[in-house]
Amino acid sequence: MKSLSSFAALIALCAPVFGALPVVPAKDQAVFLKSSDKKLAANKKIAYDFFRIVLRAGHLEDAEKYMKPDYMQHNPNAETGIAGFKAYFQAAGLKPTEVKPTLDNLVAIQAEGDYVTLSFSREYDDPNNAGKKYTTTWFDMFRIDGGKIAEHWDSATMAVRAPAKK
Repeated sequence: MKSLSSFAALIALCAPVFGALPVVPAKDQAVFLKSSDKKLAANKKIAYDFFRIVLRAGHLEDAEKYMKPDYMQHNPNAETGIAGFKAYFQAAGLKPTEVKPTLDNLVAIQAEGDYVTLSFSREYDDPNNAGKKYTTTWFDMFRIDGGKIAEHWDSATMAVRAPAKK
């Protein structure tokens, strides 16, 4: 038991150090798209291109190319289905821009079966230290079905909504 308590003490001492390590975006994103399994490689490419073209570059007109019509959205702030998806991002002011060859702040892509997860570094204001920032990781997970995105999950929490106008 003594070794277990020593190990716990070591973890407690190291936690502030490891917790402060920055999340570093990948330099070579092409390596993430490779897999010896053709289905996994194809699923990664669908999620990656959807994120680059539709979400980051704002080309909502291409949503149907990547998404199933009955797409399920598990983010509590957006509606389900392609129409709900588009309405959410149009209301958020997403406008088409140039499509970049890579994704800013991409840390990793993982795929298993029909699921693909993209991990990104994100910087936020530190609520405990005014004027300072901290970096953490954001995850977007997709379920691919028949070559299109069928479902999406992320780590979003419910946003405060403006009261309805009377």
